[in-house]
Amino acid sequence: MFITNSAKLPLVVNNEPLILNAALPLLQDNRMQSASLAEVWQKLWRNKWWVILTFLGMVLLTAYITFNIQPTYRAAATLQIEKEGAKVVNYGNVTPISTDMGEQDPFFRTQYEQLKSRKLAEKVINDLDLKTRLFDRPPPKTLGHSVVTAIKQLLSKFLNLFKSKEVHQAPEQPQDDVTKFLKNLYVEPIERTHLVKVFYESPDPVLSAQILNTLIDTFIKQNLSTQTETDTYAKDFLEDEMEKARDRLTMQEAKLVEYAKQNGILEVNNSQATQERKLGELYTSLGEAERNRIQAESQYIQAQRGNVREVLNNSVVASLKQNLATLEAEYREKSQLFKPAYPDMIRLQEQIQALRGQLSAEQGNVHQSLEADFKAAKKLEDDLKREVAAYKGELVNLRDKSIEYNALKREVETSRNLYDGLLQRLKEVNVASNANTSNIKVVDTAVAPTTIFKPNKALNLVLGSLLGLMLGTALALLRDSFNQNINNVAELQQLSGLPVLGTIPAAHGMSERKLATVAANDLGSSLAEAYRVTAANLRFVLPEGVPKVTLVTSVNPAEGKSTTAVNIALSQAQMGMKVLLIDADLRRPTLHGKLGLSNQKGLSNFLVGQMEITQVTQAVREAKGLYVITAGNLAVDPVRMLSSEAMARMLKLAEQHFDSVIIDAPPVTGFAETLYIASLAEATVLVTDENRMHRKRTLKAIEQLRRIKQNLVGFIMVRSEQEALDERYYQRYRKPRSMPNVNANPDNDLFQHGVRVKRKGLNLASAA
Repeated sequence: MFITNSAKLPLVVNNEPLILNAALPLLQDNRMQSASLAEVWQKLWRNKWWVILTFLGMVLLTAYITFNIQPTYRAAATLQIEKEGAKVVNYGNVTPISTDMGEQDPFFRTQYEQLKSRKLAEKVINDLDLKTRLFDRPPPKTLGHSVVTAIKQLLSKFLNLFKSKEVHQAPEQPQDDVTKFLKNLYVEPIERTHLVKVFYESPDPVLSAQILNTLIDTFIKQNLSTQTETDTYAKDFLEDEMEKARDRLTMQEAKLVEYAKQNGILEVNNSQATQERKLGELYTSLGEAERNRIQAESQYIQAQRGNVREVLNNSVVASLKQNLATLEAEYREKSQLFKPAYPDMIRLQEQIQALRGQLSAEQGNVHQSLEADFKAAKKLEDDLKREVAAYKGELVNLRDKSIEYNALKREVETSRNLYDGLLQRLKEVNVASNANTSNIKVVDTAVAPTTIFKPNKALNLVLGSLLGLMLGTALALLRDSFNQNINNVAELQQLSGLPVLGTIPAAHGMSERKLATVAANDLGSSLAEAYRVTAANLRFVLPEGVPKVTLVTSVNPAEGKSTTAVNIALSQAQMGMKVLLIDADLRRPTLHGKLGLSNQKGLSNFLVGQMEITQVTQAVREAKGLYVITAGNLAVDPVRMLSSEAMARMLKLAEQHFDSVIIDAPPVTGFAETLYIASLAEATVLVTDENRMHRKRTLKAIEQLRRIKQNLVGFIMVRSEQEALDERYYQRYRKPRSMPNVNANPDNDLFQHGVRVKRKGLNLASAA
């Protein structure tokens, strides 16, 4: 349903919406999509023969090529490829084996590429003489093959057009036999397995199987040969390396022995341990000697100071000191009684002196003993230090020699290990090479195929049909895109942004005079109903109602604007309106002929000032409320007359006395007077023929009218084929059983006012 933003309710007559100029229809998204699909369908329908012929041509071409092209047979075989062959001995392979990485494992990818190698292909071609049996054999001279070849050449030339001309294009060389062979060879690994399918295609089924089996046998032999070559190379390499290792070991052992002899080394480790042990003992003795020397030195120094415990503890010295003390005590006691010269006193004094001499001599002996002990300890310490220094020098020298000795010894051990390893590996390779097995097994050998692989006739026909349909559709849409015609109401509304106020169906087989008054002559027809809908829509193009002055014009001549103007005027009169119809086409007036009126006086007579408006207005008594001003018979300048003040004055008078004034004006294209009249009208309507709508001319006409005055309210589309098709659906509704047929009785009056309608036209008396 159409939704407008007008305050008035839309009027719908015969399921035709009345579209106001103030608001365009607002559609939901799904409707917009449906309209778009419908528009595409209409484009295809308009170019249906392009689609049909392209479809049939492509199907026939595909069928002819498919059934005449040389058939191709595909032989198939299955291989199982393992990383290693069956293990007879538990020795590693000479060839490195990668870890399992699935389908991307380099090992398997290498095997697949080796199957498609040129070297293998050349071997098979030579063994089977395929150059004579297959490649040099001329293809069958069928038209299908010729057509395919021609199509390939055309495609190649077409693609070359897009390549850069600056790049030097080398002349295309014919394919060699190996390239032709590999072009028909296919290798397809089976996912998540170690199986691989191998296919070969050729026109001969038996030869296809033979080629594939030969290829596989050659591949397996080549693989075993590669392993044998690898093992032979490994043995030669190991033998050479062993010879070098043996020479190196002999030389290094001799060098080690010579060095040991020169330096007197029997066993570095034992000699070094002995020297280290002796040095440790010397260090222990030296420590003890140092302690003794320090003690003796201390006692000696103390003795020199007179504070020596050994002196005090000496028994002789102690006895002498005791006797001396006794004599001195006796001397002091007697000195109180006797004088020093007394004999006893002299004797005591002599004894004291003698004891003191003995004591001093004895203390000197103790000092000499301590000094001798100190010197002995010092000498022992010095001797031990010299011995330690000597042992240290010998040990350092031994260590220096051991570094070179150990280095030579390690070289000997390394060379010996290398030699032993090479010898062991050579033995393993010798054993393993004698037990080589292939890592490739044939699961299924190739057999001669019994069915044709290419062409797939059913698939080709389906693809040809789809291609033909798509190509036909593309050509139809492309042709329609270059078509400047407006094909339907939707395109016209989308292009102009204006509503279509009425769609008049095509009237096939109806005369122009009868068509001009169909709104009155055939009230039950779809034509009359369409004109009444159009007249009703005009009541809503302006907020104020029916425009007082409506200009009816067209883009091109002979589009039916005059017939449309007459029928709209008749329809408005039937609605009870007072209508004035003016023929402003002073170049080619037609209204008087369509209505059977006199053209002796008319608009031209009024504009030149010969007559008043009442004198040129003819009241059509047979159509109540309808008045007509014909063009008149004066030869005048249309532009000057229609742009004069008299024309504007006449329209002002007409607005005061009529409900609606309809002006039939010349086409917009090529006639300037229409633009002047449009500036005086309240609304302008463009009549357009559905079969003659041109985009550029229509847009130009709209632009011209809008430049003069913004009063273009819409279009009236005439001669619509779609509306003519829809007439069958509405015919029963428009003509109920109780409605009499107005055309059945030739004596029926058009209007109940005494004037009769004749079969060949309308004969209305003119009124002054």
